[in-house]
Amino acid sequence: MRYPVSMDTHGHGTGDRRHSAFTVLELLVTLAIASVLLLIAVPSFQQFTWRQHMRAAVGNLHNDLLLARSEAVFRHASVVACPGDTQAGCADSSDWSGGWIVFPDLNGDRQLQPGETVVRRGQVFEALTISSSAGRSAVRFMPDGSAAGSNTTIGFCGRGGPPLARKLVISNIGRIRRDAYPGIAATRCPSA
Repeated sequence: MRYPVSMDTHGHGTGDRRHSAFTVLELLVTLAIASVLLLIAVPSFQQFTWRQHMRAAVGNLHNDLLLARSEAVFRHASVVACPGDTQAGCADSSDWSGGWIVFPDLNGDRQLQPGETVVRRGQVFEALTISSSAGRSAVRFMPDGSAAGSNTTIGFCGRGGPPLARKLVISNIGRIRRDAYPGIAATRCPSA
């Protein structure tokens, strides 16, 4: 049995085979389009990752401050949230980047003492700078839910720079709110 032979444009017989291969030009065009899409997607993905990292850090500290406030009301005692860890206690610094602790301050000295148990240990967030207002290294909530002293701002800055910076503002009545941080200086919040 013979198969019909078809002719190509040059008069050569092709048999009944169909050729379905990419030409070099088609491959190069496909690679070029994929490269452009990748160049567009990578920065967007980085921005998304940085935003999510910032959102997680702000959310964690916000929730821990809300816990401190509710513990103060529940225990009818002052509760402190401060930068530090369970071994060394509160750090004498306004830098919260290394983590924080929340504990009932039974003797009112704003320092973790034996017999005062840590209610919450906040995690460390890499590549973020978290710092509170000058002179306010700790936030103390009173039994009525207020935060003793003046308003406190805790700023969050990361790889996205000032456009992605956020802050928590704790009023002296104990209200805690999240907000953008448009006024933060680029020197305090570098973009890389």
